[in-house]
Amino acid sequence: MKMNNIKAMVALGVLALASTSCENGDWDFPDFEYSTTYFAYQGEQNPIRTITLGEDPEYDTKLDNNHQCQIIATMGGVYDNKNDVIIQIAVDNSLCDGMKFKGTDQPVVAMPSNYYKLAANQIVIPKGKVIGGVTVQLTDDFFNDPKATELNYVIPVKMVSAVGVDSILSGKPKEGIENPSITNLGDWDVAPKNYVLYAVKYISKYQSNYLRRGVDNYADGRTVVRHAGFVEKDEVVLNQFKTLGVNSVQWDRPAKDNAGNNIDCLLKLDFDGNGTCTVSSNVEGVTATGTGQYADKGDKNSWGGKDRDVLYLDYTVEYSGIKCATKDTLVVRDRGVKSDWFAFEK
Repeated sequence: MKMNNIKAMVALGVLALASTSCENGDWDFPDFEYSTTYFAYQGEQNPIRTITLGEDPEYDTKLDNNHQCQIIATMGGVYDNKNDVIIQIAVDNSLCDGMKFKGTDQPVVAMPSNYYKLAANQIVIPKGKVIGGVTVQLTDDFFNDPKATELNYVIPVKMVSAVGVDSILSGKPKEGIENPSITNLGDWDVAPKNYVLYAVKYISKYQSNYLRRGVDNYADGRTVVRHAGFVEKDEVVLNQFKTLGVNSVQWDRPAKDNAGNNIDCLLKLDFDGNGTCTVSSNVEGVTATGTGQYADKGDKNSWGGKDRDVLYLDYTVEYSGIKCATKDTLVVRDRGVKSDWFAFEK
């Protein structure tokens, strides 16, 4: 009986050792038969990169504030990249020929060459890594163009050759298609991944989604206080701010006439280098005058228990026989930027 118990204990010990070995040992998987490189933005070749000036509560904006971004390439077919992969790239503006943003008559425009500069004509994926990138330096000409605040410009880049991998994912055309268009998915059984249409736009430091509190003093004697018990419960100013320039934004401020109808109350905020702004009207039928101040981390112990960026405004508006003197505190909630892609057609 004792011998049986001993055998059982030994067997359990062996199983335990085997289990430990499985749990703590290094997994060793073989690579695939061949390695590849390609541009990959979640399976799409047409990402939108929004340069976010100022801070973002959720993301690092160091590159953005240096007026930079990166075009990224990746590789597949290996678990461990044992050498540097060097990909030669070239800007090819012809990729945009005849292209429009889907559902519009708006052309997809290759970004003018004076708007940016690539740091190199190659992308290096370093040994031990599976992604690499080339830095794009945007110039003042880009930021001085009002069209750069919306979806207009793309940087069209192709892979020309690669060293350190077996192939570039250049697609497989449909049978009978002799001269397939790289951007026409209908020409391909397997879509090419050797190009990217990298759309770039920017938002001002002052374009955000805000949490709003304040006081409205109407000329007829009414006073409205807008202030919840917690900052998180204050009025949400969602998608109301629009970038007009690096230091200029438009606010589609909520307003109603005496009948309760919504009024287009577009306020223009122009900032100087110190975050001080003037308030004016940006629409007929509304007059507005006032000033404001943007303060980095100025709202102390704000939502989430942290100091948050804040915009203070003191202004008067008149519309439809209504005059209102307002003091607003607008605390940055988020920048409203997310991963996005555009659709196109020819």
